[in-house]
Amino acid sequence: MATRSSLRLAAASGLALILVLALVAPALAQAQQRSPEYNEVLAASRIVDAAARLKEFERLKAAYPAAQMKETIDAFIQNARVELAPSLDAVIALQKDFLGQGQGPRRATSYLQAASQLLEHPKAASFDKAKVLDTVSKYRDAGARTAKEPETLAAIPGEDQRMAFAAFFGNAFQIIVAKAQIFAGNAPSALITMEAYKGAGGALDADYYSILGDAQAQLGKNKEAYDAFLQAAVDNAKGAAAKALALYKKINGKEEGFLIELEKKSKQLPYAPDAFEPPAGWKGKTVLAEIFTGSECPPCVAADLGFDGLIEAYPAKYLAILEYHLPIPAPDPMMNPATKKRAEVYAATSTPTVVIDGDNKMIGGGSRSMAGGKFKQYKAAIDAKLAEAPAAELKITAAKAGDMVNVAFSADVVVPGADYIVVLVQKEENYKGSNGLQFHKLVVRDLLTVNPAGPKTATFNLAASEKATDAYLTDFEKTYTRIPNFKFAERHAVIARQGLKVVFFAQDRTTKKVLNAAVADVK
Repeated sequence: MATRSSLRLAAASGLALILVLALVAPALAQAQQRSPEYNEVLAASRIVDAAARLKEFERLKAAYPAAQMKETIDAFIQNARVELAPSLDAVIALQKDFLGQGQGPRRATSYLQAASQLLEHPKAASFDKAKVLDTVSKYRDAGARTAKEPETLAAIPGEDQRMAFAAFFGNAFQIIVAKAQIFAGNAPSALITMEAYKGAGGALDADYYSILGDAQAQLGKNKEAYDAFLQAAVDNAKGAAAKALALYKKINGKEEGFLIELEKKSKQLPYAPDAFEPPAGWKGKTVLAEIFTGSECPPCVAADLGFDGLIEAYPAKYLAILEYHLPIPAPDPMMNPATKKRAEVYAATSTPTVVIDGDNKMIGGGSRSMAGGKFKQYKAAIDAKLAEAPAAELKITAAKAGDMVNVAFSADVVVPGADYIVVLVQKEENYKGSNGLQFHKLVVRDLLTVNPAGPKTATFNLAASEKATDAYLTDFEKTYTRIPNFKFAERHAVIARQGLKVVFFAQDRTTKKVLNAAVADVK
């Protein structure tokens, strides 16, 4: 789950530092608004040059000797020193004082971090490959023992959470060992390791497909390697698209057609959505499913793809879908005043947040490989709501004339204490943020609160909506403080003139319960 206190630390240089961030992010998040050194730690973490980063963190350690974030600062110092080490032996020597240290799970994950540092080191190409593999294997064994010790487990409450930690730790080390095996030129062993990882329930994510591609390529199996790298590219794995392109050219003798294949693969769901069966005795209820998401939010991938499955599975007669983009954990160029307004209705301060019919709020996402599970979770909640009798019968139509979308709506009853809302939705927007998703469906562009007892018409002025969104993005740049002098690299305020929809729904102002909904294409 990404929250407003989550961090996107731009200094991450490879898996080693990413693991450092995974270890220290909770401390960073907890320290926000409370720790005087927080902002300085955040700024220092973004320094790309290791020597400059080390100097700044050493300054922070001296400036804040009793810092709440002391352990975080020490972790960054250790990582920078390792990054600057000139040889494999020097790296291993620096790691000795760090292994098995820290509190709770960090005692075990320190071995994960150390193993990753070996493989991601700037001078890794000059290291003795057999010694790297041997050292990684030793770290795995020592880490596995440490992970079972009472001092490690004491900080993990509950048997379920301890089992989850054990699964995470074991699978994470399988990934690192497989990378070390490929690094040492032992592709067959890497494939065996990844088969064991898969059998243990490891996520079939970017790391999995990247390793699979590297192993198959090392064995000269170009077609298998290409398929794996193509999937890894879809999952936003670093360098995977370039590897896939090189193999595509090798197989086909040309580059033409590769981008078409990549786009086609990107649009494929990683699971098969269950077929929709219209409920027996359906009483006319159209469920409203809303998701608050962000293109900079890694765990939003599972939730977004879960919603993509809902779009495929349900006719609009039964399900209305709205997707709102928020600047969580980092700015999103698809956000607008409407998304902010709806987030305030539900007090949605984390992404992904899913709300079914206004009164069933679900928080949490995951990786691409978890999308099928999220689809089933959302489908179960939707199907339960479909059996209900609606509290109002709603209808809506819309047609575009130039930049005007003219809407006609009706409601058979005016329910006291209910808001009646019309939403303008764009079928798809093309933008690739850091979470790797490129095609965003049913993006909310604007909304109007209407009077069901009035003229029963409404108009969206597309040019005016675009201008309001552009002004909103400009104001955001002026007031956003987490990234100094932040500017959007791209602005997605422009609304497509084709593929628009309108959604009409009524919602109880107090309980948030959605009384009913209706969907129409803009003609």
